[in-house]
Amino acid sequence: MRFTILTVLSMQLLAAGDLRLIEAVKDQDHKAVDTLLLAHVDVNATQPDGATPLAWAVYLDQADTVDALLKAGAKVNTADEYGETPLTLACATGNTTVIEKLLTAGADVAAARWNGETALMIAARSGSAAGVKALLAHGTKVDTVEPHKGQNALMWAAAEGHADVVDVLIQAGADVKAASKAGFTPLVFAAQKGDAKSVSSLLHAGADVNTAVPAGYAVLEIAALSGKNQAAEVLLNNGAKVDTAEKAGNTALHVAAQSGDMDLVKMLLAKGANPNVKNAAAQSSGRTGGGGGFFRPIGEQTPLLFAARANHGDVMRALVAAGADPKVKAQDGSTLLMAAAGSGHIETVQYAYELDPDVKAVTESGRTVMHASVLGSMLTSTQPEICKVVQFLADKGADLDPSDSTGRTPVMLADLLPIDKAVDLLTKLIKQAGKVPKQATRR
Repeated sequence: MRFTILTVLSMQLLAAGDLRLIEAVKDQDHKAVDTLLLAHVDVNATQPDGATPLAWAVYLDQADTVDALLKAGAKVNTADEYGETPLTLACATGNTTVIEKLLTAGADVAAARWNGETALMIAARSGSAAGVKALLAHGTKVDTVEPHKGQNALMWAAAEGHADVVDVLIQAGADVKAASKAGFTPLVFAAQKGDAKSVSSLLHAGADVNTAVPAGYAVLEIAALSGKNQAAEVLLNNGAKVDTAEKAGNTALHVAAQSGDMDLVKMLLAKGANPNVKNAAAQSSGRTGGGGGFFRPIGEQTPLLFAARANHGDVMRALVAAGADPKVKAQDGSTLLMAAAGSGHIETVQYAYELDPDVKAVTESGRTVMHASVLGSMLTSTQPEICKVVQFLADKGADLDPSDSTGRTPVMLADLLPIDKAVDLLTKLIKQAGKVPKQATRR
């Protein structure tokens, strides 16, 4: 076929006209759109990525333009290079009017993006309850899962806190006990989000209140870790076990004590949580000590030890009032006073001393309260505050220059971290006692 200059120009003008329709839609120039449609430009022309005028009209929530394009013969199921169709775009924006227009025009309810995310999942995540209802009414499957993570529409709605969508999906028969490939159920997602209403709906629909993820975290602990007390309260009121522990042995009370969540601590104690519950034994005892346990974990710790190390005096008092034993030690022999010293805060140390005044205690690794006062405390305190702790412990008779099993003294640790003011204070106190700091003799 022989092309003339006129033929080439005609093709260029046609292409330009097609692109102008997309540009007119993007510019929301309704007059230009009408003019181009009257000129019978290609209503299904695509950009290089496959996007059509209809796709852009849907994306920009132009319901009237969607109508006009559909009447002009726009194909409703054209997908771009990502598998995005006008219907999946409408579900993402949550525009129920547009969703219904597309469904009426024959949009495929099973449409999915390249990664397997269906229109129903997308509508559930966007929070469009009416859109979800429309999709369900047109026959979409309620429990379809995407292949990557194995999540379904109910999980997506729960994860985003869309309680109304959760209710719609439950009423449509969604499986409330279904789990993703990671072992997360809709209830886990709802608890993590802190959506108390969704949690309640899922429980009443048969979800297991004590379900746990493979890592061992029960749904109550997940709510606690997320700081979602309303969700935790619903779980507790529906029979969640308060002392369920994850693989490291930490319970919801450990979590609440460490985070300083007084409301949750009280809630858990009122439901019978054991204030003296210990977490699991660590694999390598004897290497930490000093109460801090910051650089390496130590096992068999109680919520009271957690609260002391995290400088939550109010939680400590609540736990003690509920029967927490301040004399209980961790696996390596760390004491409450050591844990408090590790917080680097004087008021917490003073309260711990009232409960457990043993300043001479030594862990399996040879660490003492003075080691604890400088080990990790700079991450939670300041040098002047740490020095107050050091001075208080010194005044109570704590050993100023003890060596642990590695030969390190508090001065050495403070110098290594570094906590210069603590080094100076300890050095001064040791010299005032008529001794030479061990660190100095090593130089």
